[in-house]
Amino acid sequence: MKRIFMFDIDGTLTPPRLPMTKEMAEMFGGFCQRHTVFLVTGSDMKKVKEQVPEKIRNLVKGIFTCSGNAYTVGDNIIYDREFNPPEDLVRLLKDWLHYSHYPVKTGAHLEFRSGMLNYSTVGRNCTQAQREDYEAWDKENGERKILRERILHMFPALDCVIGGQISLDIYPRGLDKSQSYNWVKQEYPDHAIVFCGDRLMPGGNDYPFFKAMGENQTRCRPIDIAVPVSGWEDTKRFLVNCENPS
Repeated sequence: MKRIFMFDIDGTLTPPRLPMTKEMAEMFGGFCQRHTVFLVTGSDMKKVKEQVPEKIRNLVKGIFTCSGNAYTVGDNIIYDREFNPPEDLVRLLKDWLHYSHYPVKTGAHLEFRSGMLNYSTVGRNCTQAQREDYEAWDKENGERKILRERILHMFPALDCVIGGQISLDIYPRGLDKSQSYNWVKQEYPDHAIVFCGDRLMPGGNDYPFFKAMGENQTRCRPIDIAVPVSGWEDTKRFLVNCENPS
């Protein structure tokens, strides 16, 4: 069976918001030399370059950034979508930031990316320790879930998903990671797609990809596979098992 492998980056190939470990880079680089691989991330290319070594970026077939709203092959930008968020949405997020009960706010709370808007209460200038502290606080208080539900209610033309440890990704409905799946499926209709991600659950930014895979299974073969992971160590084990099935 011919296969295409697609991987989320943050929390799947790398520790959250940190560079890929040397161990993982060596293993994944070898995997990319033996298989057709695409990367799919909610981050922009600047952050991809901070996390993924240049050698691996050159080995993969293509990189979908900003939840599939930009696509790059090598140094060539294949497409790059625009998104002008409603003023009411920006106002809502600024008000939420002002009244949030989380005490630490470090700056860079709104980030305008290709085809999407990223929001973070703690801010993207936070340290790794502050990032982990916010993630723990959010798990207990559910701030991102509450804000997500409010955005979905107030702006029915938009979608909103939880991304990474500290943020929300907001974009026009349908312009999510599913578009990267559809693009690759069109290019390789006779291949099975295997996707690894750490946020495949409803509300996670990998869920639209997973959902598109499920919808596609009723219409065509071969069968695609989604592999849920909870960190780069899980992905490492998957790579080993994939090439050395028991």
